[in-house]
Amino acid sequence: MAFLLFTFANNIVLYLGVPVKYLSVNSKGIITREELSENISDKTGLVSVMYGNNEIGTIEPVAELSEIAHANGALFHTDAVQAIGHIPINVHEDGVDLLSSSAHKFNGPKGIGFLYIHNGVHIHPYADGGGQEEGLRAGTENIASIVGMAEALKFNTDRMRTSESKLQSLEDILLSDLRKSNLDFIRNGSEYHLPGNISLSFLRANGEMLLHRLDLMGICISTGSACDSVNTQVSHVIKAIGIPADYAEGTIRITFGPENTISEAIEIADALKKVLIK
Repeated sequence: MAFLLFTFANNIVLYLGVPVKYLSVNSKGIITREELSENISDKTGLVSVMYGNNEIGTIEPVAELSEIAHANGALFHTDAVQAIGHIPINVHEDGVDLLSSSAHKFNGPKGIGFLYIHNGVHIHPYADGGGQEEGLRAGTENIASIVGMAEALKFNTDRMRTSESKLQSLEDILLSDLRKSNLDFIRNGSEYHLPGNISLSFLRANGEMLLHRLDLMGICISTGSACDSVNTQVSHVIKAIGIPADYAEGTIRITFGPENTISEAIEIADALKKVLIK
């Protein structure tokens, strides 16, 4: 049995004795139907694809990819941590067998999440020894966090459409302001992306320098994944989508939330122009 795992390389490794093949993406960060079709076989057990990328915001064609997986007899899993609560997701329309999520990504408590399992799909217990969670995760449930997660998810989904519209307007304001200044940069990722997720690569700039300069101005940005605050090299995501070297080192990520304002979007643009325009 082989697993196919969404990532940014094209090789095969062994994980717990199981061969794992890593798929490549195109310049927008998308796994194409052709890429999956060329690498899947009737021996494939699982295809796992990130629903939305945390660095560049690209949303994958999950429904198309799950169709290919099922046609070859494989289960389909999606890591929807970045997407749940921010964009509409229908596991039935998308053909998803397994979906994982984490509450802190939709303003819920840290340390709690959930795994959706389609009826008829059987997996080994995460922790056995007890009958909790239908025998899949032994131990007393963290009721307070579960309730907090459910309430946060409901709150986010109830305002999803309004938030999406607002975040798009903030993106447009920021990018329009930067383009009017004639700064040379690339907007990374697909046009179909997570709302408020903006990855920019500036020509002959330094992302780490931009992070610290904007921090001194009271503006919080990132040079890549928020999960990696130690390493400052160009991320594997930026390398995988083929951003030219003279742009790649000047990559930053700006993430807007529903509480952000138009004046803050303008403030960020002004700060970047102040630092980058000589």
